Amino acid sequence: MFAIKRELKLNNREATLMAKHAGLRLVVFYMGLSLRTQMYDRVKLSDSKVINELKKVLTNHVKKQGGFA
Repeated sequence: MFAIKRELKLNNREATLMAKHAGLRLVVFYMGLSLRTQMYDRVKLSDSKVINELKKVLTNHVKKQGGFA
C-alpha cells in the first residue's frame, strides 16, 4: 500500500478560510453528536432514521442562525 502526498500552496486569505471551515466542521460534528446521544437515550431508532432526523434539525438550525451563513 502506498500514499500520494499533496501540499496545497495557500495564500493568507485561503488559509484563513480553510481554518474557518475546519472549525465549523467541528462545531457541526459535536452538535450532531450531542443530539444523537439525546435521541438515543429517549427513543431507540435505527441509524438511518437518526441520521435523517439530524439532517433536518441541523439544516433548520443553520437556516435560522445568521452567523452560519
